[in-house]
Amino acid sequence: MALLAATLVACAHSGRSASADERPQFEHVFQKPLAEALQVTREVLESHGHQFEPTEDPAQLLTTWQYPIGVGTGNNHFTRYLVTGISVGPRQSVVRIFRMAFDTAGNDASKQNVWWKMYRERAESAALPDLTPATYARNRGETQSEMRANLRGTRDLELERELTLRLESGPSIEVVSGNIAPEARPPEAVRPADFYLDRWKDVAATDTKPCGDAVRGAERLARTGLTLVIGEQLGSHEAPQVVGNLVCQLAETSLPVVLGLSLPQSEQERVDRYLASPGAPTDQDALLEGRFWHRPYQDGRSSRAILDLIDRVRAMRLAGLPVSLVAYDTNLARGSERDEQLAQVWKKRRSAHPDEVQLILAGNAHTRTTTGTEWDRDFTPMAHHLKGSDLVVLELSYAQGTRWGCDLNRAGQLTCGVIGATPFGRAAALPGQTPYITWFETPSAEGSHGLLYVGALSPSLPATSPHKVAPPPSSIPQPPPPNGLPPVF
Repeated sequence: MALLAATLVACAHSGRSASADERPQFEHVFQKPLAEALQVTREVLESHGHQFEPTEDPAQLLTTWQYPIGVGTGNNHFTRYLVTGISVGPRQSVVRIFRMAFDTAGNDASKQNVWWKMYRERAESAALPDLTPATYARNRGETQSEMRANLRGTRDLELERELTLRLESGPSIEVVSGNIAPEARPPEAVRPADFYLDRWKDVAATDTKPCGDAVRGAERLARTGLTLVIGEQLGSHEAPQVVGNLVCQLAETSLPVVLGLSLPQSEQERVDRYLASPGAPTDQDALLEGRFWHRPYQDGRSSRAILDLIDRVRAMRLAGLPVSLVAYDTNLARGSERDEQLAQVWKKRRSAHPDEVQLILAGNAHTRTTTGTEWDRDFTPMAHHLKGSDLVVLELSYAQGTRWGCDLNRAGQLTCGVIGATPFGRAAALPGQTPYITWFETPSAEGSHGLLYVGALSPSLPATSPHKVAPPPSSIPQPPPPNGLPPVF
């Protein structure tokens, strides 16, 4: 099985107690096992030059004290990090990063004898490595409890954000199964009535146009011969919904619109039959009989939101809108070869339909117009092959949430389920707004022309799943008391 996988990686606080503004107002639950989340936390801290001490609790990490600044003056500032992890579920965890600080004052004359002064002089000239808070406490005659009273711990929100981006930001993984024989499936159980989409029951479908919220800023897209490529994070409910709104909005201008979905071309016949059907439960069952919907690794391209988008196209056609749907993907190629074949589908389609608006929804690894990526310097994306036509590329803009997708664990094994989705840079946006397009003055380094905002992401489960929504975490740990400090080491 060939995989197209990529991961993009996207200030110390003072030693005083955290104010109410500095404390997190909620706990972010990673869709990762605790061991994996802590391993990535270790990598983040190591990238900042920290080393670790052994701990008895496997759910904790503890760095060594950073070497003090100002050795010889007697005024020193020591720091270390304490990481506490909490397992919320088998694939859910909370990680808190505390920055610990310890200060020493240099006015020793009234307290230390002459031997201590000689020791300080030696330390100044030799920069002895044993000048730790414990050493200071012993030589100053302080007890361990007195030393602890001088310690302060605050949540390092910047490091926690860096960890979140490391864990939850990056292109979607797509699983290309090739011509491997599918596993034998058990007979399908009778699906309950609430499993099925019920748009087919809408007797007014021929009189209404199911466009939803209009996408603000989309006026520039209403022109013949346009090829619009939208890069999405696979497995969300919101991206297919907003793309459906956009398809409907463009079709309302009387422009012929073709929607491209990342389904194998072998599914086109089933899709065509479904678009011509009433969309009843038996029609939905027939569509979902395709092998694509039953792959062992459901990567988000066969989600319930995609099934709903196909059904919306059926309703648009029933309402008289000039909308078509093309399954353009392949299971018989991978890497650059696959993307070249995807582009050829649209080039041939353009030759046959020169005035059509092509709206292509694709995973965000395929929508760059530049070649080369962090995981493959020779990779040539689909959008690169489409340059030269009237091409517009939009990136997805969204607020932090979750989605359904596949991921590689620390052992390199592929697992699929609910995963975190945290945007960074220009893609990051606040939740609660209606869809809109932000246009760039000049194309980005990756060749995109703007951002399509879709809101906070939520997971859309595989279309064949008996569940409509993913269950929430079993429990969400609460933050520590306002005046509480983490354990001191």
